[in-house]
Order: sequence, then structure tokens, then C-alpha cells
Amino acid sequence: MNKPEYWGASGGLEYEAAWALGAANGVGDLEVLQYANLICNEQGMDPISFGATIGAVMELYEIGVLDDETIGLAAPFGSAKALAELVDMTANGVGFGKEIGLGSKRLCEKYQRPELSMSVKGQEFPAYDSRAIQGMGLTYATSNRGACHLRSYTVSSEVLGIPEKTDPLTTEGKPGLVMAFQDATAAFDASGLCIFTSFAWTLADIQPQIDAACGGDWSLEKLSEVGERIWNMEKVFNLEAGLTKDDDKLPERLTTEPAKEGPAKGLVSGVPEMLPEYYELRGWDADGKPKAETLGRLGL
Repeated sequence: MNKPEYWGASGGLEYEAAWALGAANGVGDLEVLQYANLICNEQGMDPISFGATIGAVMELYEIGVLDDETIGLAAPFGSAKALAELVDMTANGVGFGKEIGLGSKRLCEKYQRPELSMSVKGQEFPAYDSRAIQGMGLTYATSNRGACHLRSYTVSSEVLGIPEKTDPLTTEGKPGLVMAFQDATAAFDASGLCIFTSFAWTLADIQPQIDAACGGDWSLEKLSEVGERIWNMEKVFNLEAGLTKDDDKLPERLTTEPAKEGPAKGLVSGVPEMLPEYYELRGWDADGKPKAETLGRLGL
């Protein structure tokens, strides 16, 4: 696939129309998005982290921290042309592409605006706004590998109604929901099955498969405990690596700047109020450290 040249040699009306669409909502040109995604996949770059980092670059450009000379081109928010050029620069490691390769956390820190990195523990957000899907906000804040939708996909419940429908705009019950999804996902991952099978299967569906394939007692209760045990092991690893309670949080703008449109208009993320209950349900202390009795119960 060749780089889209829809904007023509001098910009052209097509580019202007795409810019008008993208200025408010991000890049809206599907041809350019497909091109950028293809380059990321061919070059081993994560499209989620790359896209969020480009968003940070464009915001830094909008507020004047970065300019045409620093980046090597104009990069206003929503510019499809800039996206197409920047993905090539990053893939080839040339010019400002080397800066983008740092990821949004290190790039924003370098330019003294760390608050503009939409990430947790250094990993950029996937698709979901945590002000509109409260469970995903807590998921991102507490995920052991940073903002990740593959460690607790509460969208299943909050949006799709699987296994039961919950209100995405409320915080009530979300700590328990997130914990259940995290433990179940850990067990799914340990089984070697693709996590996408969980759209159709629950632990109750894979339990007989594991029990038939592996020796020993693989009851549903045992699988649930395995997931919880894995989650606590990862947490202990992170603590010993130097992470603290301060790493279990979202960027401040998501807890202070209300959503401007959509069903969640006027809402902020409720992670600060959900976190203490989450820790309590996990059997962790107020600093997010697993208690001795919790580790003992899990044989850790």
C-alpha cells in the first residue's frame, strides 16, 4: 500500500476537508489510518501506543511547545497528512521519528509537559474514555502492565451486557467487577486460549477443557484462585520493581476535566473514590500492597 497522496502537491480541497473533520475529533481519513496501521504492523510498532503518542505530539504542537522546525512539518491536531508523514519517520527512525519512538511518557517528560501523556505506568490508553466507561478507568489505573484493555475488558458488561449489563456511567459495584474480570482474564491467559474467546466463553466453559487436558483438580473454584494468584504475583513483582500506589492512577485531566460531549458529558473518572474499595476487595492495604494473610491464602 502506497502512502495516500489525496492532499495533492499543494494541499488541495480533499486535505482541507479532512483537516476540518479531524481538527475537532482527531484524524478521520480512513485511507491514512489504514496506511499508518499497516506501517505499524509491518514494522513491529504498537498502533495504540503510536497513535496516542502522535496525539501527544499534535497537542504539544497546538500549544506551541513543538513547532514546524522541531518536528520537520506542521502537525496540527487532526492532520491526516502529518500522521502519514510521522508514521514513516518513526518507522525509519529519522528526524523527529526518533522522538516519537520514545513513546508519549518519555517524550512529554522531555518537553516538560508530562501531564499530556495519556498513559498509566508508561503505557498509552486504548480506545475507551474512562470518564464514559468508569470500570475501564479503574482497569487502566490498576492494570499491572499499565493502561490495557486486555487485562479487564469491563466493556463486555458496561456496554455489551456480557455476562450482565451494568451502567457505564456509575462507579457503584465497579471495583468488584474489575477484580472479577482481571482474575478471569489472568486464568484465560494462563490457559493459552485467545482472550477473544471470552466474548463467547466464560471460565465455566473453559474449565472442562482444562480439566480434560491437564492432570489434577481444575475445578471452577481452582481456576478463579489461579487467576487471583497470578494477579497478586504480578502486583508483588511491580512493588519489588519500585512501583507504588502513586502508579495506580490516571492522568489528572481525566479526574478533573469533565467530558465535553456524549452520554458522559460533565462527568470525570471516579478512580480516586473506587480505588480504596478495590484495594479492600483485593485484600491489600491502603498503600496497595497485598497483606500477609492474602499472600498466605494464595500460597505466595
